[in-house]
Amino acid sequence: MMLNGSPAAAPRMLLLNRVAFEPGCYVFDLDQPLFLNPGDQIWAERSSVIVQRVVTGLVERPAGSMNAERWAYKLL
Repeated sequence: MMLNGSPAAAPRMLLLNRVAFEPGCYVFDLDQPLFLNPGDQIWAERSSVIVQRVVTGLVERPAGSMNAERWAYKLL
């Protein structure tokens, strides 16, 4: 799933193992898979990911780490 700075709602059931951030080359690698139900909100705060469950309203901070991912581009 890609985040761009504002909270995003899961459009359907999702199972995530990483969250990418736009713009930039950062990814949040989760320590264990994260299951999102339709409508669950997910956003980035500092160097972590926040999830708010749509049914219960509970806020969770899944464990993991923020990493820089570097892509090498070659012009032909």
